[in-house]
Amino acid sequence: MESAPQAKSDTKPVAVITGGTEGLGLALAHQFAKDGHDLLLVARSADKLAKAADELSKAHGVTVETTSQDLSVPEGRAGVEAALQEKGLHAEFLVNNAALALGGFFQDGDRETLLKMVDLNIGAVVDLTRRLMIGMLARGHGRIMNVSSMTGFQPTPYELNYAASKSFVTAFSRGLAYELMYSGVTVSALVPGVIATDLHGKAGATYSRYLYMLPVMTPEQVASRGYRAFMRGGKIIVPGIRNKLLALLGHFTPNFILVPFMGMLFRVLGEDGIALPPGPIPGKDTDEQTQIPVSQRTN
Repeated sequence: MESAPQAKSDTKPVAVITGGTEGLGLALAHQFAKDGHDLLLVARSADKLAKAADELSKAHGVTVETTSQDLSVPEGRAGVEAALQEKGLHAEFLVNNAALALGGFFQDGDRETLLKMVDLNIGAVVDLTRRLMIGMLARGHGRIMNVSSMTGFQPTPYELNYAASKSFVTAFSRGLAYELMYSGVTVSALVPGVIATDLHGKAGATYSRYLYMLPVMTPEQVASRGYRAFMRGGKIIVPGIRNKLLALLGHFTPNFILVPFMGMLFRVLGEDGIALPPGPIPGKDTDEQTQIPVSQRTN
């Protein structure tokens, strides 16, 4: 059951930022706070939320509220809406940044992790956008930023679920931005290239070639450029001149060249630089429970 949209006169405006305790999410939180916007940070770890809130409030003198939620499940998304109501807040801005990545052969991915990635990278974006957009429309203004990725511009072997989910985010944002024309609510997709964060290591891609062959930006660089374009109402925001050129080049490169090139960049490598092979096929030579995670496998 959906709650009635909150009236601006009864509640306080905040920027709702998911995954706002580290990396790009925290850097974006600093940009909003530096401009004087109060925040509601959303993440799973209560400890990380408390640390980020303290850092942001001390640095910028804004009010930072937090709510600990698992956004990969519907209850977590409903929890964000409930937290806003309980704290007397409404979302003037929504930044859908929380995401999960997993590198390697698709067959080697843990089934629950692969499905959780879809639920978080896609489901949370759709659900939170729908929930908080209704109030924005009732108030006649608001801004939504959905964090995507340049991998979403083309098929990306060895990052299949992540790239496909980000392709959805970009297309979803572009279409919704058109639907909301003249409503006072804008929708932007922030589409960064490679960012220097822990996401790559967590995905098992520490030694992949893309980390060394593609332009790398810091979270602060992406947040600064992305925030400025977002506030100007940009629809598809690709930070960095080199990334813009690569995105343009990718649009004109035929798939029979582009897909193998992406596969070369994103193939998971061992410490010795040698490509890791796929794991054993479940049910053929080994039991599924004995498979070794791709990030721990060596030749």
